[in-house]
Amino acid sequence: MVGQEQVGNHSFMSRLSGVFRDFTSREYSFNLLMGFVIGVIGGYGAVGFRLSIGLVEWSILGIKSPTVEALMALPWYYRLALPIIGGLIVGPIVTFFSSEAKGHGVPEVMASVATKGGIIRGRVAAAKVVASAVTIGSGGSAGSEGPIVQIGSSIASGLGQLFRVSPRRMKTFVGCGAAAGIAATFNAPVAGMLFSVEIILGDFAVSQLSPIIVASVTATAVSRMHLGAAPAFAVPGYELVSPLELIPYALLGVAAAFIAVLFNLTLSKTEDFFEDLRVPDWIKPALGGLIIGIMGAVGLPHVYGVGYEFIEEALVGHLALWLMVGLIFAKIIATSATLGSGGSGGILAPSLFLGAMIGGVVWYAAHAIFPDAVSSTYGPYALVGMAALVGAATHAPLQAILILFELTGGYEVILPLMLATVLAVIVSRKLFEESIYTVKLKAKGITLRRGTEVNVLKGIRTADVMRRDFKSVPDNTRLRPLLDMISDSSTNSSVFVTDKKHHLIGHVAYNELRHVLFDVEALEPVVAAADIANLNPVFVFPDDTLDVVFQLFARRNLDELAVVDPDDPGTIIGSIHRADVVDAYNHEILRRDLMGSVASSFLVAQKVRSTPLAEGYVMAEVELPSSWASKDLKTLDLRKNHKIEVMLVRRYSPDKLGNMESMMASPDLVLRNGDVVLISGPKAVIEKLAKS
Repeated sequence: MVGQEQVGNHSFMSRLSGVFRDFTSREYSFNLLMGFVIGVIGGYGAVGFRLSIGLVEWSILGIKSPTVEALMALPWYYRLALPIIGGLIVGPIVTFFSSEAKGHGVPEVMASVATKGGIIRGRVAAAKVVASAVTIGSGGSAGSEGPIVQIGSSIASGLGQLFRVSPRRMKTFVGCGAAAGIAATFNAPVAGMLFSVEIILGDFAVSQLSPIIVASVTATAVSRMHLGAAPAFAVPGYELVSPLELIPYALLGVAAAFIAVLFNLTLSKTEDFFEDLRVPDWIKPALGGLIIGIMGAVGLPHVYGVGYEFIEEALVGHLALWLMVGLIFAKIIATSATLGSGGSGGILAPSLFLGAMIGGVVWYAAHAIFPDAVSSTYGPYALVGMAALVGAATHAPLQAILILFELTGGYEVILPLMLATVLAVIVSRKLFEESIYTVKLKAKGITLRRGTEVNVLKGIRTADVMRRDFKSVPDNTRLRPLLDMISDSSTNSSVFVTDKKHHLIGHVAYNELRHVLFDVEALEPVVAAADIANLNPVFVFPDDTLDVVFQLFARRNLDELAVVDPDDPGTIIGSIHRADVVDAYNHEILRRDLMGSVASSFLVAQKVRSTPLAEGYVMAEVELPSSWASKDLKTLDLRKNHKIEVMLVRRYSPDKLGNMESMMASPDLVLRNGDVVLISGPKAVIEKLAKS
């Protein structure tokens, strides 16, 4: 009886597992469901994060969302100490627990999509919550949207890793997490969707747009349920006094572009400064906090926190000209010090702050020159300035325009808003090629505009493809033995020259020996290896990525480079060949193409490496049938039993790029649950296996 019950339970679990596999194989339905799940998690993550900021503020000051009046009532030394204390708490978190949590977070998400197939470490979400809440709650000048984007994307990536989805699905999940974060933060579902596809993914493909929309709308519903449905900012009264008033609005777009570029460059240079600063990394956020603390101590606590209070003041026209001018530069310095030093937060809220201030300043100038041709208050100019500066900073005009519409709930100002935003983006791109998000990626060698393939080599280390065999000779080796060594080698294209301590001092490339081949007898007595070697050797370290290696190959016109010991750079430990780098690139592109083309639980490919299959036969990737687990390929004898060939096995591995390790199908390879196998054979057989 017990045995029958166990058999029944096993049968039920098998059917349940089969139903789950069948559902997850239906990509569109599964993605929509996951979009909903990520939206719920992202929405509650945004609500929880905002509450955590309030908790930090209440713990430090005894009040939530402190006003400038409340901060100014504090002793000067308290205002000085607050950001420093926050930096001392944040520093160890981003240094020892999760380095991805420092800064504004969005570039890290973009990098994971471009170079790692959307893989984000699980600890990032926890670290980002604590680090950002402490940074903002203690007075750091940053926004809440960047952390929520990274938190949502990290959780979404974790779900993708749990279900072991393909890189293409993983990117869609990460896009869902980003959209949910923006939508829940700003109560703006359309802006959340556009932020994800325009900035994070850079792809408007319908297949991934639907789950992103679901995630964005769901997160907004959760946010509205707990935080209310009112727009984030009140819409200022607007009227276009005269068609000539479009000229000041156009000038506002140009001015916003210059301020956005100044903000971008200041933040970038500050990051470089703190990166090069020779102090322990964990103390750097406290140094950034010191800069902000000094500003607060001398009477400018206006730069503390997110800054929504002053955006609202600008929208209703209650700020003086001198204060707005001062706050533009103070906010740039404060935000750059916060994020550049390693603090954690976003840049959208500071960008909105700067846009509101520059809008007010432009209105004051226009009103002084043409008082009858502009509106009576600068609220509309502040609103237009917010969209223009966000667009100029991010190089994403669509999401900038939509986010302002949804933040305010008003569409009356659409004409000047679109005019100023488009002009701001055009001018900012002319002034500085990179956006505030991509400048950090470019510094790491990651380029997005030409597609992710340009970043493939950045995910592969030299150690993964280097060869341990290499040719080296002492510097006093005579010409004849050197030539003999060259003629005996069929794999090496260079001979490395070493000194008496066996340290690399140069190299002799085969193509550089042609000028001595016709005069060997005369040169033999007088020429040694050091005399004909290039004594400006090029070498790489095992941890260097292949994009660096490939650039060196192209720059020096070489086909083989020495790989040296990082602890003793003179000691050669191997070599790397141009052909191996090209093979690694092609293999990775093929891997991404195969995995990225998964439309269900199995992949049917028409050809691999341009080799067509016969009619009725396909090549496919299928999840390992449970009956094959714990057996080797020799025992299974799939050629005889199923008329199929196993060519490649992919296995989950946390240490590999994309978390999947590829293995050749050898007879003694033992298969495991969760493996994915690349097989070829009759189409009907493979489809049956895929559904089993």
